[in-house]
Amino acid sequence: MKWIKAGAVVIALCCGLIVCNPAASFAADKAVADVLTAEQKQEIASLQKEALEQEKEIIQKYVEFGVFSEKKADQIIKHLDDRFAQLEKDGFVPKPHPHGRPLQPNK
Repeated sequence: MKWIKAGAVVIALCCGLIVCNPAASFAADKAVADVLTAEQKQEIASLQKEALEQEKEIIQKYVEFGVFSEKKADQIIKHLDDRFAQLEKDGFVPKPHPHGRPLQPNK
């Protein structure tokens, strides 16, 4: 009975290493990062910038209406700016959720 339990633990650990291999995840991210052309990146950047500005306007309206304090609005806007900077750094290709399936380029 001990050997069966030990074998089950070893199999579970091996499956965990295969499924949660960070190197495989990084390779998938790297493959997706080169999907967009320079023109496509520029178009996405423009749209993302417009969306960012609109979100900031919405946050300012919430401050005006008394829903958010100025301090809370500043925190939200900083988060939005950080998110935009990260998207820009990643070539405007969204990163997959850490617990989800990796993005795959269309072939």
